[in-house]
Amino acid sequence: MFKKLLAAVGVGGAMVDTVLDNPSLRPGDTLTGKVLIKGGGVPQSIEYVDLVLMTEVEKKINGEEYRASHALQRYRVSGAIQLSAGQDMILPFALGLPLETPVNNAQALASPGFQAYLPRVRAAVWIHTDLAIASARDAEDRDFLDIHPLPQMLQLISAMAQLGYAHVSSDVEAGAARFNNIQSSLGCYQEFEFKPTRNNFGNSFGGGFGGSSVKEVEITCIPRTEGVHVLLEVDRRYRGDSYRSLRMGSDWQHVNWQEQLQRVLA
Repeated sequence: MFKKLLAAVGVGGAMVDTVLDNPSLRPGDTLTGKVLIKGGGVPQSIEYVDLVLMTEVEKKINGEEYRASHALQRYRVSGAIQLSAGQDMILPFALGLPLETPVNNAQALASPGFQAYLPRVRAAVWIHTDLAIASARDAEDRDFLDIHPLPQMLQLISAMAQLGYAHVSSDVEAGAARFNNIQSSLGCYQEFEFKPTRNNFGNSFGGGFGGSSVKEVEITCIPRTEGVHVLLEVDRRYRGDSYRSLRMGSDWQHVNWQEQLQRVLA
């Protein structure tokens, strides 16, 4: 009886560990691995085993900014399980990441030619393991993912660099991005911020940010099966913000994106 009471408050109860086969991947890829459960000192009833894809978002309330964990998607790995004392159990899984999963590999997101400006990326993504045990606290496990950008995103970053704009930071915002009847679907969206490194006449400022009438450009990508929808927010001195959108369809590799972006920024 005493062992059951201890297990009910998480002492001597079942333990869980999630092992990922491929923690470095891209949005839309399949994450595989296994959940390892080790029984405790007494038999226990597990209500379910879930894996939750998580990120950290920036929220604004009454003018104040703060960061909070946000669930992107929940996957059911197993339903009810009766676990014997000391029993070991292995639950394999294969989970498809949403196309809108935030990307966070700072090296891959750096602008070509501006390696000194490694972007500050605040877009942590992890797998939270939820082992729900009847009459006990949830057992938790957290495993971080290294999410690389899609090829279309890399193309945009490269084209912006050719135009003299360095990718300086990226955040995940709570809420939804909407444009052209397209809306983000995960309760959050990622913004990529670019700063000019030359003035309007193409003269370099030797590594400093300044000179251009464009103060900054924020790009949001909403990937879909038909292509990547791109929203650009351009902040100009004395003129405020303006918005334009592009779509990178199936022929995106044959489009001059430097030219397309220059038209937007002109």
